[in-house]
Amino acid sequence: MGKMFYIYSSLFISFALNLPKLLALRHDGVMSQYVRFDVSELIFQTGINFLFCLCIFYINRKYFRAPVNLWRLKQEGLALLFNLILLLLFTFITVKIQRRLFTTIGLLPGKGIGIKFLISTLLIAIELKIVDILRHARSKEMENARLRNAHLKAELGLLKGQLQPHFFFNALSSLSGVVREDPTQAQYYINQLSKVYRYSLQKNDNNLVSLKEELNAVQSYVALLKMRHEKGFQMDVAVKEEELHFLLPHMSLQPLIENASKHNIITVSRPLQIRIGVKDGWLLIENNLQPVTFPEPGTGIGLANLNERYKILMQKEIIIIKEDGKFIVKLPLK
Repeated sequence: MGKMFYIYSSLFISFALNLPKLLALRHDGVMSQYVRFDVSELIFQTGINFLFCLCIFYINRKYFRAPVNLWRLKQEGLALLFNLILLLLFTFITVKIQRRLFTTIGLLPGKGIGIKFLISTLLIAIELKIVDILRHARSKEMENARLRNAHLKAELGLLKGQLQPHFFFNALSSLSGVVREDPTQAQYYINQLSKVYRYSLQKNDNNLVSLKEELNAVQSYVALLKMRHEKGFQMDVAVKEEELHFLLPHMSLQPLIENASKHNIITVSRPLQIRIGVKDGWLLIENNLQPVTFPEPGTGIGLANLNERYKILMQKEIIIIKEDGKFIVKLPLK
């Protein structure tokens, strides 16, 4: 808590306790029969109450922070003694000053200023305890958030660790085929493969990348597929310039394209057509369905892995739709 908190709290308590004196302004009111309104006296009592509250805040700023059932005699006992001495001292001095400056008519000495000091002390004690409870709750909340983030990062690391070997194994299998069929293209294939793998190893603090980065990176993977399937593989990207700043989890598109190429027939006469576009804050990846009888073997973690990463990073799940010979995956964008 800062100095301004003490000042504003002291002002509020002082004005609140002295506000009833304003009721004496009405000559036909009940208060006017018992209390004579004096503006200078009101200012004096409000000011002295404000000073008293500041002193109480200063004395107790480091005390009474333990749980209610834990009593620390040396610290809390000493603070209570100081509070009592300050209460009696302020009451005695204020009553003396009031008798000299103002009329002393009233039921209580100093027109109840001692009672106001006591009420102020109780209000400050309650306020400090509430603030302390909120501080501890905030501290626990932050600690839980740190632990939760550490857990999510560890879980995300495991998921990305599953993804990279899966991709690299399939890429190496394809490379062996390219080397056998066209050794001159092997160097180009290796160059594109290195770009894809370099991107897969990219580190990011929040594991989110822009849609522009993701689309640029996936072009290298698409180049590898086109080398393998030639005109049997087609991809159309319909994303507007203003949509390229949207964020999504790193390595979101490559598993989907890989999944489509693995589970569908890809020939020149029956090409696999993939379309990528943005609609209503979602990235749509759509391909025509022409399933193979015996798909390439894999680990089966592609879509499940991607969905888990979206739940961790975006707090949303991906949407999978099969309809009218189409397979559509919708990815939420941030």
